[in-house]
Order: sequence, then structure tokens, then C-alpha cells
Amino acid sequence: MRCSLQRLTRRDSILRGDPSSMRRERVSDDIYVFTSDLYAQVTATAVITGEGIVVFDTLPFPEETRGMLSFLKGLGRGPIRYLVNTHWHGDHSNGNFLFENVQLVCHQLCAQTMLDMLKLRTSQIRDRRPSDEDDVPIRVPDITFDEGELCLHLGGKSLQMIPTPGHTPDSIVAYIREDKVLIAADTMMPIPYFVGGNHMDFIRSLETLLQLSIDTVIQGHGEVLLRGEVREAIQSNIRYLNTIQQRLGEIIRAGQNIEEALRKLDIESCGKSRISLNGMVQDLHYANLRALYQEMTKSNDNLVVPDRQLHKRI
Repeated sequence: MRCSLQRLTRRDSILRGDPSSMRRERVSDDIYVFTSDLYAQVTATAVITGEGIVVFDTLPFPEETRGMLSFLKGLGRGPIRYLVNTHWHGDHSNGNFLFENVQLVCHQLCAQTMLDMLKLRTSQIRDRRPSDEDDVPIRVPDITFDEGELCLHLGGKSLQMIPTPGHTPDSIVAYIREDKVLIAADTMMPIPYFVGGNHMDFIRSLETLLQLSIDTVIQGHGEVLLRGEVREAIQSNIRYLNTIQQRLGEIIRAGQNIEEALRKLDIESCGKSRISLNGMVQDLHYANLRALYQEMTKSNDNLVVPDRQLHKRI
């Protein structure tokens, strides 16, 4: 999900981040997951190999990422060799600049989007006073791929990076073959979120995940999914995407008032719980409905939806 440090509505002390609020979980002998308690349960993952460490994504706040780096250094298991950005959103890449002497990897579309953001920020700074958001440098990855998959072999681990557009056009997941662990990033969340991405691409990407032999899924936001939960969680996300398309199609064909219809089309009626991510999933759901309605009708109307409208920071 998109994140802007400037727009997060916490006190200044919280905006600076607090590594003590970061949760840490060991999902296998060599894989650690770090979860932010400050913003939307964002996750970052470290894979320990015999030749160094590979990190997937950073945490939203610099101090959380510094806390993760301090822990990894303290393991004494070698240097961090690579940082992989699974997509361009700031809640997963704000900490790039903290990875000194580390090679950064991402999809070519991710790097291009970051470059575009950097150019936009530079032009905006010329026209206004700098903001808190400008204090977080944008570091663009220097190793990219744009066709097929990229497999990194390091220290007895095979890290298979697979494009999974949907959440964003540049989204990727990483499959650790030896551990049967999928670092899914925002391709797997308690609710699939495709504003700025593509609904049908998302369905196809989730169907691709069903072809993998997976014991553990590390979601981009939320809890780690274990073997007995994995397949149903993926299928649940596919059902949700199909359901909202079907329900919106019925609303459009019936010529119903769209504002009133969306108020009634709550998240639970589409097969998802409203309590995940501390209730934020409701905002994501209504944003999905707005985006899909506009896609299906080719409309640019600014729809009014319930008070749970998606906050601009996401």
C-alpha cells in the first residue's frame, strides 16, 4: 500500500519511528519476518544464507528499518548482500537509503516509477518549502529485470522472483524453493488491494501462486500464513475479486444509484472480515469498489462513498 510519511497522523515522536514497536518472527531456521506496529502491519523479510543475507523490502519508518538492520548485524551471519523491493510503494521502500554498500534489486517498472517520483519531488521542491516527506531520500535500485523471472542463487538458497502484477504493475513475489516459503508482499494481504493496479491482472497472479508448492506465506501486511491456511487464503482473495466484479456488474445493469449501492456493498457481504489490519481493510474495500466501478464504466466520476473512504496516505 502507498505510504507517505508526511501524511501519517501520529505525533512527531512516533513519526521518527520506534524500533521497539517492531515485531520479529522466525518462520524457519533461516528466515525472519519483521512487522511494523506503527503502520498497517507492514512486513519486511530477511533470508539468511551461507554467503550473506538477502532482505526483502524495508519498513515504513527509518528507525524501524534501523532496528531491523541492527538485529541482522547482531546475528553474525554475514553481511547483507542484497535488498529486493517487491514494488515501489513507500511503506516497503522508504528505508532503501539505509542499506549502504548493498545492491538493490527490483522489477524494471519499479525502478522507473521511483525515478519518476524522484524527478517529481525535485521539481516540487523548487516550487515550495521542503516537507517531512522530503527528508526521506529515494534510493532507486540498480539491478533490475523486466522479462520473465529472476532467480538468485546464494549460499545454498534459490530465491525465485516472479512478476505478479495486480496490486501494482511492478509487483513481484519471491519463492524460496528450499523452504517452500513465499514472500508475497502486497500480492497477498488480508484483502487484495488493486487501486493503482489492475483487477484482472491480480486474479491471474493469484492463480499463478496456486501452482507453487507453498508451506508458508509472508504477506505484505498482516499475519504469516501457515501450511493449512495458504491455499484457502489465496482462493479467498480470488473469490473476493470475482465477487466484487459480479456484484458491481449487477448494480450497473440494474441502473442503481451507485453511491447508495456502494454503501450497502460492505466488505462482509463480499466474503471478507472487517477487522483485519485494525479495520483498515474496510477502507481498502471501498477504494477497490470505486476503482473497479470506474474501470467497468470507463467513468472518471468522483464517487462519494461512506465515511470509511480510503485515506490519501495509502
